[in-house]
Amino acid sequence: MKQVTSFMLLIAIALFSFSSCSKTRDGLGLDTIRNAARTGKWEVKHLVYVGTSSDPIVNESLTSGGGYAEFKSDKVWYYDENGVHNEADDVTYSFLDTKSIIYGGDEYDIQENLAGSFTRMTLQRTTTAGSTTTGREVYIFER
Repeated sequence: MKQVTSFMLLIAIALFSFSSCSKTRDGLGLDTIRNAARTGKWEVKHLVYVGTSSDPIVNESLTSGGGYAEFKSDKVWYYDENGVHNEADDVTYSFLDTKSIIYGGDEYDIQENLAGSFTRMTLQRTTTAGSTTTGREVYIFER
């Protein structure tokens, strides 16, 4: 009987341990990713592809001419080449886990593994019209 009680206690401890783990896909905490994203200035490209094409129909730099972007607590702030912040260009974001983010109200998959410090983060989502896939939208953040 003593062995059964000890075994049940061991199972209870194991269940408690597993249930207290955070739900990130690769075990890296979201705080680490947020802090790494908030460090430094980013250059940002926006690409739009139609169908399965490998050539984008939109290929624009959102930080051209020395402009840059910074991740703040709840928005990505965009600055021009003189370092002037334009609030109208800001975009909301929220990391869902280590492989997905809500950016500007849309959910994107993060293509890179964001372990440690990272210098590139590619956001990608499939675009649809009704139930038909029309292409994909991509944002590339680079330091």
